[in-house]
Amino acid sequence: MKKNLKEQEYIIASLKSWEIEQTKPFTKTLFKSIAHWNLLLLIAESTYFDKNYSFEKFCTLISNAISSRATIQRILNELLELDYIEKHLHHQDHRIKLYILSATGRDLFSDFVNSETEIYASYHKNILE
Repeated sequence: MKKNLKEQEYIIASLKSWEIEQTKPFTKTLFKSIAHWNLLLLIAESTYFDKNYSFEKFCTLISNAISSRATIQRILNELLELDYIEKHLHHQDHRIKLYILSATGRDLFSDFVNSETEIYASYHKNILE
């Protein structure tokens, strides 16, 4: 069998990341389902790029094959309860609630990004050697 070093290094890096992710409550929530991942990533986008995403926008952006409206609402409630996100009223239309990462959520998301960056940087370094 032909050695696929790039693929092997990627698997090692991914498994290392996976081991770390399973020990942290935030990343356990982040990867609980593809819907959790999609929703948290969109909320991070809304936070860091001022996208002003609402429940309705999430329902439009996330495929029905991935998540129903009820599941999106349930996950939003779960993330609010965990203090990973917060909701605010739209400044022009107070019927619309916008979702962003809370201070806790921003810290945890930043920790996740830093950890992933570190793990995959070492993968990249190993590939280039």
